[in-house]
Amino acid sequence: MAQEPTFAIAGKKTSDIDVRLSYKIVELFSEGLYASPNKAVEELVANSFDAGAQRVAVFLPADFHEQGATIGVLDDGEGMDAEGLKRHWLIGISNKRDLSKLPKGRQQIGKFGIGKLATYVLASRFTHVSKKDGKFYSTSMDYGKIDKRVEEGVEPKTPIKIALRELTDDEAQQVLKPWTDAAAFKATNIKLFGKDASASWTFAILSDIKEKATEIKPGQLEWVLRTAMPLRDDFSIFLNGDKLEPSKAGKGRIKRWVLGDDITDLPKPAPDEIEAEEDQDEPANSPTRFALTHSPLGRITGYAEAYKDILGGKSDNIGRSNGFFVYVLGRLINVTDGHFGIRPDELRHGTFGRMRVVVHMDGLDGFLQSDREKIREGPVRQGGREGLGWDRRPGGEGRVSFYV
Repeated sequence: MAQEPTFAIAGKKTSDIDVRLSYKIVELFSEGLYASPNKAVEELVANSFDAGAQRVAVFLPADFHEQGATIGVLDDGEGMDAEGLKRHWLIGISNKRDLSKLPKGRQQIGKFGIGKLATYVLASRFTHVSKKDGKFYSTSMDYGKIDKRVEEGVEPKTPIKIALRELTDDEAQQVLKPWTDAAAFKATNIKLFGKDASASWTFAILSDIKEKATEIKPGQLEWVLRTAMPLRDDFSIFLNGDKLEPSKAGKGRIKRWVLGDDITDLPKPAPDEIEAEEDQDEPANSPTRFALTHSPLGRITGYAEAYKDILGGKSDNIGRSNGFFVYVLGRLINVTDGHFGIRPDELRHGTFGRMRVVVHMDGLDGFLQSDREKIREGPVRQGGREGLGWDRRPGGEGRVSFYV
């Protein structure tokens, strides 16, 4: 039997957590939904955002094939105590949307309670070390303990027991020393121990790295995290010590049209009931001051941009700058699909390459599937595909017409 890593067994075992997890569930909700290794890392960062973190740091190994290589994700969010770790390992159940007090007042992104299973794509072991209320706790899930005999049902016959441990300050420091001594950690200025340390935090460690993790390319992951997550004044992401800045399009912008301000009258096939709206309580320069409203989606905010040259070049190797960027609760839902489901042959390539449409539609939240990248089939999805398009009129500047 392989020796368990020190960070997985440090501290005093206080109890067991019963995790009802079958191999069938893992197949359905990890390898099926989270085939992209970048998406799996993004899920952990999204959990950090939901936990009220102001800073989250992702640490990738220099060599994924090196023995003992790990992927680490640290955040200074609210942390997890014994009860929090027990709730964390309730599969398919999440109380995030039922919280009476939201961390940092943030609308929660997650709601299905399965994002943690994305880690199975990358590693065979998933460990948490967390600080809350001045105490240190840890759990370590060894996915190798899952019964791989695939049965008809998804309910496991017996739960997997993972140890809940409590660590002293010294034990926690020793456990995380390989990371806290690294230059990439020091560059984040996150302090975990001693005077002025963060009041609470969580360090997630993925170990026994799988081959899928070797597909992670730092440039691609950087683009995904910069573009897909809500970077803002109270939320920063570091990748291997470098602070990420919000994704920006290339130079040469001709014009920007703001929804509800510049774009108020939408041509067909947009429905007649879409109306422009201005929230005068929002600052004059706020991107959400103007909106288009449409039931059942509510306020739709954002903008469309046209560029002189085709957006691309170097970024083609790591992400995209053109196309549609559709956000729900601040998180990009079409990372890999710049056409947002519209058939490529319905959009002129030259025009599509020069356009960038950024739309925030929180009302889509109720229609998202569990991977938060797909929308359920129906009028909402079809409407989005038909309505997001570029309308070039003879003698005109051209404009974007879209509806959901």
